[in-house]
Amino acid sequence: MSEKKSVHIDHDFPGQQSGESVELVFRQHPLVMRKELFVGLGLILFAVLPLDFPQVYASPALSSFCLKLALFTPVFVLVYWFWRWIGWYYSVFIVTDRRILEIHQKGLFNREVSEWQHDKILNMNYHIPGFQAVIFSFGTITVRTQVGDLVMTSIHKPTRIYAELTQIVRDAGGGSTPVSV
Repeated sequence: MSEKKSVHIDHDFPGQQSGESVELVFRQHPLVMRKELFVGLGLILFAVLPLDFPQVYASPALSSFCLKLALFTPVFVLVYWFWRWIGWYYSVFIVTDRRILEIHQKGLFNREVSEWQHDKILNMNYHIPGFQAVIFSFGTITVRTQVGDLVMTSIHKPTRIYAELTQIVRDAGGGSTPVSV
């Protein structure tokens, strides 16, 4: 029988305790930004579309306004996409040998950090919600604790993350363990 060796990741993060090692780092699937992508593309299309009509060029004021709108909108959309990408990229889940940390970045200067100790974890489960989630391989992992639930939505490859997370928590003495009578 082969045992799965725990792989320690060489990462340091603010608030890391002495002797604490990082076991797993993961984030949401990039597909969580699809709404922003489609809205941005729609805005660009809406801004550029009036330039296809020759009536716009009959009035210099209207033509100038439509041209400025067509130039400003893609810049605005690119800035919005970059702002949303920063929020996605710097929002991570860090699993150490002692705890699970959820770091949620909101814009450039707003960060929220939550922590769950392994010994407070009761059980875990995952859910793959439908056809699109199966095709793109994302789902929700729920960690039930004594103080509340940690719900991780749109996690890429939830079955793999769930298996690794379960093993790390069990190795640390958390999770539902059989009770001896």
